[in-house]
Formats: sequence, C-alpha cells, structure tokens
Amino acid sequence: MADAIRLERSGPVATLVLNRPGKHNALRFADLDRLVGLLHEAEDDDEVRVIVLRGEGPSFCSGHDYDDAARSYGLEPSPDGAKPRRPSQRSRLATDRRLGMNYMAFQYSLKPVIAQVHGVCTGAGLYLVELVDLAIAADTTRFSHAEQRLGLAGNTWQLNTEILLYGPKRARELMLLGEEFDGRQAADWGLVNRSVPEAQLAAAVDDWARRIAQHPRDALVTAKAMHQMALDSLGGTQQFWRGTVGHTLGTNLRFEPDEFNFLRERARHGTRDAFRERDGRYGGGDDEG
Repeated sequence: MADAIRLERSGPVATLVLNRPGKHNALRFADLDRLVGLLHEAEDDDEVRVIVLRGEGPSFCSGHDYDDAARSYGLEPSPDGAKPRRPSQRSRLATDRRLGMNYMAFQYSLKPVIAQVHGVCTGAGLYLVELVDLAIAADTTRFSHAEQRLGLAGNTWQLNTEILLYGPKRARELMLLGEEFDGRQAADWGLVNRSVPEAQLAAAVDDWARRIAQHPRDALVTAKAMHQMALDSLGGTQQFWRGTVGHTLGTNLRFEPDEFNFLRERARHGTRDAFRERDGRYGGGDDEG
C-alpha cells in the first residue's frame, strides 16, 4: 500500500505530497501526524531551503476523513449498534491539542512553505493553505469552509490568521456561509498569492521554489523567525490554544429537534448521503470532512 504522505527531495526543494487520491487526499489523524513528522524531517535537512506542499491526483485536500474523525472521537456505534458513550472533555481536549499543534507546526515551520493547490481544497486542507507562507492555486480550484456546516459556525483553529487574511467581515462570511469560491477569487481575497491555469501550476510553484532557494540558508531561517515573532505580537500562537478549546466545545453541541445533526444523519444514511443532505440544506460546498 502506498504511503498516504510522502517526502520527495530535489536539491534545495523538499516536497510534501498528500497521497490518498481516491479520497481527494482526505486526512486521517495519523496522516496529519506523519505530515508534520515529515515537515520536521525537511526542516532538519540542511540541504533543504524551501518546502512545497501538494496533493496527488484530482485534489489538494478535501479536509479530514470524517469516518476516521468519528472513530478518533469515540463517536462510532458499537458493533451491536449501541450508542457510544459520550467522550470526556479531557479526552477531547487531548485529541484537539494534538490537532492544534499539528496546524501550528506549519505556521511556525523553520523554512518557507509553498502550497500548490488544485481541485478540492476545504476543511483541514484550507487550514494548511491559510497557515503556510505562500500559495499558488489553479484557477479551477474549489475552495470552501463547508466543514463549518457541521455545526461549528465560525468556531475554528486560526481565527487570527483568517481575520488578517480576509478582514473580519469576509472571515465571518466564509465561516458562516461555507460557500465555494475558485482560485481567482482566492487570489483577490489574499488567500493565495497567484491563481494560474492548472496546466501551469506545477511550473509556477517550481519557479518560485527555485528562486526562493537562492537565498542564504541563515537568511531564510532568520527571516522566517522574525515573521513568526510579528505574528505572535498579533496573537499568532494564542489562536491555536483558543482553537483547541473551541473545537472541543464545537464538536460537542446539543442539537434541537429542528436542527441539522450531521452525526445523526450519518448514522441513519451513511457519510456520503449525510454530506449531500447537509449541502442540500445549506446550498453548495463539497468536502470529505
């Protein structure tokens, strides 16, 4: 079986590859752990000056693998169909702290990271694009925060980053509506640096990576550290701790009878149909989890 995440090297450029193309590179918890482990491996390699993050197959990343998330949070029914015991807050906080630290690893990487984005980019995939240094997208990329329709309604990991990227009103719009937008719109809003035809995407990213790699090693690392200090003055680290607690609370909601409950509909009809029902209710959007 192919590795779900792999690391490739080409001179001063290391590439982290999301490699579950049949699932649009939906990330399981263990995949995200491995992704961060390989990120650190690239950081520790003194020959590497810049890191590229891309997805294999038709998409960059469709978010978390929801079936894996349900298992990880102890939300799957037992084999006899019995309703699972609700996980403790302490166990949820431990899981969410791990997630928060994985996202923070990309914002605080030692070396510049460029996202190469195409196809579907939502949920965890979009978080990574928001957090890395630079991003180039295909014009046809389908971005959205559709994962917010699972009940989070604006309760996410990196609110500081999103407010800085989009402005407070646009950030609220993207969180509350979860509507889809393309690469050109992402460039207009500042999520990505450039949007190009998909046939030109790999070449555009490689050009930037090679040009950045001409800088001295110490200069790249020092400049990144200064950038991180500036982010910290704006609450860059604090947002992940807030996101940890917020995610624990936001994934443990009480739903009233007239409200859409994704977990309930998933148990009744399966994951794919539950996503369809969710997007039929809210309109548009497409993500794995």
